[in-house]
Amino acid sequence: MNTLTLDTKFTAEILGLEPEDLRMLVEKEHLQGVLKIDHQWRMSVFTIAKLLNTSPEQLLEFLEDFALGELMDEVAGDPFFSEVDAREVYQASLAGA
Repeated sequence: MNTLTLDTKFTAEILGLEPEDLRMLVEKEHLQGVLKIDHQWRMSVFTIAKLLNTSPEQLLEFLEDFALGELMDEVAGDPFFSEVDAREVYQASLAGA
């Protein structure tokens, strides 16, 4: 199941911060949308979008493109699994979500 929260490590990466700098930002700004789920801190995509001055839809589109790029990188140079195959797998995963 897809979630509308991201772990702090990935959130920091999206924001171009170190995880410790993100933690200090959360504490300093008293950000809403930061949750502790199963002993792990997570941040709402709505909060991340607000920090980036963008819409949640644009952020989610970026994240989808990022995931597609990761899949394509995994198969780069693989003679048995092309980038087209990676795109098809990715599209199938989106359809099944």
